[in-house]
This record gives sequence, structure tokens and C-alpha cells, in this order.
Amino acid sequence: MKIEECIVTVERRSLGGCIDLAFVFCREFAGPIFRQWLIFAIPSCLAVFLLSSFSFAMLLPSILIFMFFSTFFAGTLVSSIGPQVFGVPMSARASIRTLRSRIWSYLAYSTLLRMLQFFLGACLCYTTVPALFVTALLGHLPEVILLEQSKMDNVMKRLNWLSRGGGYSRYLGRLFVLMFLWIIFSFGLFIIIELLAYTLFNVPIFFTKIPTDLSVDFSERLTSLTHDDPLFLTSLHLSIWLPYPLLRLAWFFCYLDQRIRNECWDLDLQFRAEANRLEGLT
Repeated sequence: MKIEECIVTVERRSLGGCIDLAFVFCREFAGPIFRQWLIFAIPSCLAVFLLSSFSFAMLLPSILIFMFFSTFFAGTLVSSIGPQVFGVPMSARASIRTLRSRIWSYLAYSTLLRMLQFFLGACLCYTTVPALFVTALLGHLPEVILLEQSKMDNVMKRLNWLSRGGGYSRYLGRLFVLMFLWIIFSFGLFIIIELLAYTLFNVPIFFTKIPTDLSVDFSERLTSLTHDDPLFLTSLHLSIWLPYPLLRLAWFFCYLDQRIRNECWDLDLQFRAEANRLEGLT
């Protein structure tokens, strides 16, 4: 893959530019992305529904299930969208082969990242904010391991190199915005799912199940609904999965932007173009 064969403009982008580009790629390559999404999102939602149907207190386990399946989805998505950026058509089979060839190093580092994300979020008031600080450093593991094919002992060096030149603070600020958008999108999609379920099938999920009598065990009934109800947990799970490909693509283009900044791809292309122009004049 060569820089001059890149199908997107090689230039430094803001977060808004990365999100716009993610929207464009989701529109242009909706079919391949959707097929890959189905491979991991459907088993993930089914696992949450089945387990919550037979077990209790499944809110945290459902988060772990999402983290497990989304790890592999991110790997296949990056493995397919990366070559596509350089003109190689997307292929789910090729991306799975790439993931399989680096599965052990990818699993090792991804498990470390997910453990840090989970325990930082779980130990510090069940929020995702502390996890963003480690994600800003390790969040581009799929790109480094699967696209750059970095050796296992060189992965952290590449990630540290990507964080140079203000990269870490840039990543951190962009992650806060992307996480905020994820929450907004997921909340809106959850409301849409509930409205459709109640309007079309007369099936209440959450808001129509909330007890109106606040004096009768309101907190216990609300906790039972949010932790034990299979329909609520599955709908929440699906609403988290739906915007994930868009936001993961935006995060991939943040990686591409950082490489352009660090390796000066845009200046390299300008020098080549100028050299070709001067060569034509002579």
C-alpha cells in the first residue's frame, strides 16, 4: 500500500473531519460493514438475552459481553477498512484471516486494555471517564497490530510514538467527544426501539415499566428492571452496538490523522507533486 494510492485526501483533519469521513465510509461501504457487524452484534445480543433470562444482576456481565465481541469486531473492521483506504476492496474473509494470523498478540494486548478499562470504570464510580485515559494510549491496538503488523515487543513503542507531538492530549480530547456522541446516539436509539416495540407490538421495555408510585419500593423495582429484565438489557445492548461502527471508523481516521501529522504524509505528497512538476518542465 502506497501513500499516493490513498482514496481519501491526505491532509490533517479535525475530529469533525474524521467523523464526516466515517459517515462517508459508512454510506459507501454499508454492505460490507453491516455484514461484519451482524457477525458479532447478533451473537452478542443473543448471549445477553439468553443469560439474562436465566440469571440475575446481568448489567455488568452484559458490559463484559459487549467488550468481548466488540474487540473482535474492531479487529476485523480495521483489518478491512485499512486496505480499503488504500484502494484494496473490503473483504470480511481477508480481515478474519489477518486477525487469525495475529490472534495471540492481539488477544494479549486487547485483554490488557479491556481489563484496565473495566476495572478503572468499575472501581471509580462506574463511569467511563477514567477508562478514557488508558484508551487514549492503547486505543489503537488493532491498527498497530493488524495493519502495521508490528511485532509483539514493538507494539508499545509504536503506541508511544503515536502519542508524541501532542498526540495523547489530542486523542484524549477526541475520545471525550466520541464518548459523548456514543451516549447521545445510544440513548436516542434506545428510545426509538422502545417506541417501536410499544407501538407495534405493545411490548413495554423501560419507560412504560417504571413504577409511578414512588413510595412503594421504587429503587428496588428500578434496580430489578435495569439489572434483571432481559428485554431492557438486550435493547440497551443493541442501542450500544448500532452506532459503534460509525464511532470506531471515526477513531480509525483519528489514527490516520495522527500518522499524517507524525510522518508528514501530506508534505511528502506535496514534495512528490512538486518534483513531478519540475521534472515535466525540464
